[in-house]
Amino acid sequence: MPDPIVSSTPPAEWSAQCARCHLLFHSSDWIKLLEASFDVKTDYLWDEDTGCGAALSSFKAGPFRIGYLGFPAGGLVGGIGPDAPTIEHWRSRGGEMSPVAIRIPVSGFVDVGEFELAYEATPETAIVDLPSWSLDNVSGNHRRDVQKGHRSKLEVMDASSDEDAAAVFAIYKETLKRRRGTMRYNATYFEKLVALARQRSDIRVMLAKFDEKISGFTVIVRHGAVASYLHGGIRLEFRHLQPSALLIHEGIEWAQAQGCSSFNLMSSPPGQPSLVWYKEKWGAETREHRTYVLPLRPSYRLFQAAERLYRRFR
Repeated sequence: MPDPIVSSTPPAEWSAQCARCHLLFHSSDWIKLLEASFDVKTDYLWDEDTGCGAALSSFKAGPFRIGYLGFPAGGLVGGIGPDAPTIEHWRSRGGEMSPVAIRIPVSGFVDVGEFELAYEATPETAIVDLPSWSLDNVSGNHRRDVQKGHRSKLEVMDASSDEDAAAVFAIYKETLKRRRGTMRYNATYFEKLVALARQRSDIRVMLAKFDEKISGFTVIVRHGAVASYLHGGIRLEFRHLQPSALLIHEGIEWAQAQGCSSFNLMSSPPGQPSLVWYKEKWGAETREHRTYVLPLRPSYRLFQAAERLYRRFR
């Protein structure tokens, strides 16, 4: 990408590239979902010579905007990931973009090298050989949980209405409260996600129901050759029925049917080894995920100071 074009609208080739390579997180549908759900501005970078580009979604953080490359997974259209010369070009064109800095997610399961940038590391867990995966090869506890879920008369179905989306959001909030997590998604996001899943075959918002009551949900998506577990949660009163195990198993089998090469259970917060252990018991392995930060403007230092204060006193 020797001289990328920066634009607020996608180039003519964009949609065709995304459709051909199954790039959900760079697609216009996904970007419109983010823009409709949050205060997001999008910058497109495109190199006409190589047919390679990037979508930067800039989220508002107080008076600042922080950009994310291909939110949430990273990567490029027409390529695996940015290289050092590409990043330097982005730095030189920073004044034409919305954010004060770009966060660049780099999966531990993608070989794009290392960058001379500051980064945050988290443990990322994935089933790396999905075509040969079998429930027979996972932890005995997980096998029993899946079998119990089948015996418990739980019914797995796809979310199909605004009422389903509202129930999913309620479970999401309950789950975060139990785990003392930070709420990053809102009701509009889940409403738009359910609506988009009805239109696209690469998104599934799955529900587990018992006596017509939603006991849990899981969101699985396909991006490229990788299926990813985006969100999930259960109602505690149904935990004994094992809706989470049943939904994850359903998601893995769906990803296999889609022809995906791997199933990414995504990054876990630092300091939660039990969560990493739970994911690995599905027959997965863990590597280091890095989120690099590329400052574009001097005001990024002010953002850093504000972010440190927020993390300290929240």
